[in-house]
Amino acid sequence: MVLSSKYNFSLGFVPAIVAIVAGTFIAPVYAACMGGGIGLVFCFMSRRQALPFFLLYGTTVVLLLLSVVFVLFPYSPPGNRLPILFEGILLLPPLLLLALGNRWVAPASANAAAHRQHSLLQGAEAAIVSARIVFILALIHGLFLLLAWLAGHPVDGKIDIMLYKVAPPGVFAMAILLNQAGIVYFNRRLKRVAFVPVVNTCGEIVGKKPLLSTILRSDKEAVYPIVRIAVTVYGMLYLLPRSQNCLNEAGKTDLPVESFLIYGESVEQAARRAARHVFPKASLSSLCFNFKYYYHDDNSNRLVYLFLLELDNDAPLLTLHQANGKLWPIGQISRDLGKGYFSKFLEQEFEPLKEIICTREKYREF
Repeated sequence: MVLSSKYNFSLGFVPAIVAIVAGTFIAPVYAACMGGGIGLVFCFMSRRQALPFFLLYGTTVVLLLLSVVFVLFPYSPPGNRLPILFEGILLLPPLLLLALGNRWVAPASANAAAHRQHSLLQGAEAAIVSARIVFILALIHGLFLLLAWLAGHPVDGKIDIMLYKVAPPGVFAMAILLNQAGIVYFNRRLKRVAFVPVVNTCGEIVGKKPLLSTILRSDKEAVYPIVRIAVTVYGMLYLLPRSQNCLNEAGKTDLPVESFLIYGESVEQAARRAARHVFPKASLSSLCFNFKYYYHDDNSNRLVYLFLLELDNDAPLLTLHQANGKLWPIGQISRDLGKGYFSKFLEQEFEPLKEIICTREKYREF
């Protein structure tokens, strides 16, 4: 599971469901005490978890206050209106969270210890989502109550039993189910998404992120490793324009092969996978690693592993679907550097790459 069920903060409504259901069988004071007691047990059980369960805390406090009020001022609503009373009062915590959550969480997380800031923000976001869901369900319930009242249904009718007895606990129960369904759907979607490793400048893996363009484009702090492959034929370098789907520098002339590493594969495996994708019929026997370097600017934060693939002839290049690719003499590339034709990666790596290509061509003559 990528996202645990502990992030279903609607589970904090379980004490509310218990109190509402119990209120149809026992006195309101005992129902409130029962729900508050269960809430205290849940709070005690969750004390070791790093996440703050805002809705659970709020629901428990409201139920305990209700039990005190019922003890001091005994009250039993007429007919089957107790579940409605409980529902209305127990909606106060989510309403307060919706109204004040964002204003309160930001300064609270800023004052919290560094290791608690992340969990506090995550807990607040999850609780606000749960509060929004239960509030929408409560509005729908209120709309049906209004329609039933305008239609003048009898008090003992089946519709009134559904609206006054079944629906109040159903609002909170449905919020729990919808939140859990959202978590399951989110996890299933993420199972289809590959992950890329997050590394430090030395290449040591420190985490992972989903291979999604929105995340890779917006995250300017994480260092992502990529493999790039220079392809040479007859001592010339094969270059082509970057795809329009690239995260940056679309259209700039660059090396033909570039790919993110997939989490769990080695650098060599990533290079062979990327090369095979672009050159499905080419021999990869000459594919070799040359050097790595760290590149950072306002838009990119990459650890680049550069490989070289020497082809015996240009036949594999003729089968490519990419347009405008061609073989560039090393001297021509040197003359055009710094004129905005080439990608920033190629501009940085060309000089050491040129030395490698020229050295290999010299030894080829002997």
